[in-house]
Amino acid sequence: MSKTRRTPAEIIAETEAKLSRLRVSQAKKDASSNPAVAELLAELEDLRKDIREAQKGLGDGPQSFNASIVKHQVWIQKIGEKRALAEEILDGATQRKAVIEAQITSVIDSLVSETSNQKENYA
Repeated sequence: MSKTRRTPAEIIAETEAKLSRLRVSQAKKDASSNPAVAELLAELEDLRKDIREAQKGLGDGPQSFNASIVKHQVWIQKIGEKRALAEEILDGATQRKAVIEAQITSVIDSLVSETSNQKENYA
């Protein structure tokens, strides 16, 4: 594969384009030392950061608002499941507690009744 040679006119055009880019770059550097331009450049950089952050949130990436919503919905669903389980446990435990308290009362009543009967028999 042979490489095509550039003509002197093409070389001059490329060199002039590069020189033009360097002049623009140098002009920007010189302008940035001007207090009025420096202030505008700082504000421009702040705006670029704001735009970047807003685009990140509005995009579809892992740091987007939509991704956060999905993650939180899953988290909220898990909390809901834990809440439902806690309500079931509370309901079952409350019912079982009432049954056990009734059984304890019944046993105590029968013991008191037996004790009363024994006292009457000795009297």
